[in-house]
Amino acid sequence: MMMEAWTDHWVGNLVILVVFGLGTIACFVVALRMLIHPGEQEAHHPKYGILRDDR
Repeated sequence: MMMEAWTDHWVGNLVILVVFGLGTIACFVVALRMLIHPGEQEAHHPKYGILRDDR
């Protein structure tokens, strides 16, 4: 009986670690992508709407 309780907690902890680990990796991937290629050269970038000559 004690072994079943340990197994249930172990599986739950593993699921939590995997989910949050994947989320952390995804955040780092997105941050690095935005750092390397921010996309500021695109014509519809919000920066160009703010920095227009008519403002």
